Amino acid sequence: PPWWRSRCAGPCARRGSCQAPASAARRALAAPEETSPAADTRGYPRRQALSPDPVNPGDKSLKPGLTPYHAIAPKLNALQRLGDRVSVEVTGRSAGGHRLYLVTVTAPETAREARAQQRMRDLIENAPATAARSREIKRDYKTPVFVNSNIHGNEWEGTDAALRIVEQLATAKDAKTRDLLAHSRLYFNITANPDGRIAGTRANANGFDLNRDFVTASQPETRAMRQIELDKQPAVLLDLHGYVNGTLIEPTTPPHGENYEYDLFLKNSYANALGMESAVNALGYTPAKDGVEPAQIPFRDQEEGWDDWPPIFTPQYAAFHGTVAAHTVEIPLAVNNDEYDELPVPELRRRAAVNTAVAGAAIRATLDHVREHRAGLVADQIEVFRRGAAGAPQVPVSPETVPGVPGIGPEDVYTTSFPRAYVIPPGTSRTQRSAPAAARLVDHLLANDVRVTRATRPFRLAGRTYPGGSYVVDLHQPKRGMANVLLADGRDISDRVSEMYDISGWSLGRLWGATVERVPSGSLRGAPLRPVTEAAPVAHVPAYGDLRLRLTDPHEVAALNSLLRQGVPVRRSADGSAIVPASARRAALTAARAHDVAFTATRATGTA
Repeated sequence: PPWWRSRCAGPCARRGSCQAPASAARRALAAPEETSPAADTRGYPRRQALSPDPVNPGDKSLKPGLTPYHAIAPKLNALQRLGDRVSVEVTGRSAGGHRLYLVTVTAPETAREARAQQRMRDLIENAPATAARSREIKRDYKTPVFVNSNIHGNEWEGTDAALRIVEQLATAKDAKTRDLLAHSRLYFNITANPDGRIAGTRANANGFDLNRDFVTASQPETRAMRQIELDKQPAVLLDLHGYVNGTLIEPTTPPHGENYEYDLFLKNSYANALGMESAVNALGYTPAKDGVEPAQIPFRDQEEGWDDWPPIFTPQYAAFHGTVAAHTVEIPLAVNNDEYDELPVPELRRRAAVNTAVAGAAIRATLDHVREHRAGLVADQIEVFRRGAAGAPQVPVSPETVPGVPGIGPEDVYTTSFPRAYVIPPGTSRTQRSAPAAARLVDHLLANDVRVTRATRPFRLAGRTYPGGSYVVDLHQPKRGMANVLLADGRDISDRVSEMYDISGWSLGRLWGATVERVPSGSLRGAPLRPVTEAAPVAHVPAYGDLRLRLTDPHEVAALNSLLRQGVPVRRSADGSAIVPASARRAALTAARAHDVAFTATRATGTA
């Protein structure tokens, strides 16, 4: 069933109090900038004429002979005119204001056929046990594939390879292409980081490395990618990067993310990696002639240093949304940074041409793998969701559980003990450290497709009574790994820090300021829980007396600063809270609504 609830139409009308709708400021990190709705069931193709961007001779992608950003819209317009297989949508805008383009390539669909695809996609996630038995899904479901390019702006060539592949698919007449498009939807995020593409920088216009942002989704580009993964539910994902010589193709070395179904992930990712490796090596580039080393698969060829532990990277994040074959692909020859400035233009362009060919080979090999193994890929995606919904145990990897993958040992076994639930006490509870932080955390969970319920009255769980209004995250849900990776304390990796590739410690339950309680066991049967689609409003100002504002969350600090800018004579209490005089109640109401924070009544006088 859909997860919904009634929404309040406006603030409470009680005199002197405010219960405003959840503030836009609090939801800013959770909401996508601009995206098609998840249940969009228009048929395909979905053509639109894109307006051109001004020609920019300073675009850094021009020097290595690659496609400048201003040429992408005209190119996409031309690709849509080639037939009935290519559709283009704008999924949002970058931090610098540039459009983000999603290209879908598939056989034409009527609106009725598109609705059927959406219904099957929903069944896979929401009723996986039923989906596993569905003959319709086995016969008719189009396997979703996501190719993400140029998330690091000065790793350009994935964009050019994707544009070439789209053009080939748009016009190919062979039986394999027709079969692929009849049974798959192929999604190409043409440039995930147009700001960096233009400027020749790794980061976007805000200075953020987007491939470290998936846990927090602080940037509009990351939120757009997240929404694609939620809406399209890809079974397979490629994230095209540079530069590692020879071409690096995940899966990775240990330690492995302990919250996803690694046996399913490793089986599918390794099999697809072998196909990409073969296709890249078959291009015939050699160290002596071209400076290109043979491709490598870290899981097989390295001992450590390229792990899939954190959910900050595109492929590792995607695994929590049912992607069972996900890869970072690092193409071989550097054309950025010092090389960009120091190499002669002909050498830059030679290297860029090699890289484009390598990226194209990886994409084509993946599409071949999808065409040949689509039934198994979808079945394993369903199994990821089934295990989560059923609360089934993880399956440790071993030569028996993941046959055909060499070198599996105890160093590859990473599993976790999922709790029965997490409880986030309400902001009105004495046990909740920070009401704004709790609301922000709930909204962030929901934005990541984690299902959250709220208690309509007090209830007991595992021998303890929790107050009404508590939020409950039931870990018997399809995306339990996503819920747990955001909320769990995790494990002590102090003795493994030297092995880690990058950021390895996080826990939004610990770090975001809210009280989050782990409930190891118990039954939620009969608990008075209702699904929510957003956190309840926090904003509140008492009707009488001086006001106290705790400073436990950035939104409370922002509210305080807004009062200070207005000249409100705020005083400091002994515990560090802010004391606002009753005479400034109207200003406090405005601040509470704008920042979604709660003031409480106080008799404390504070100090200046």
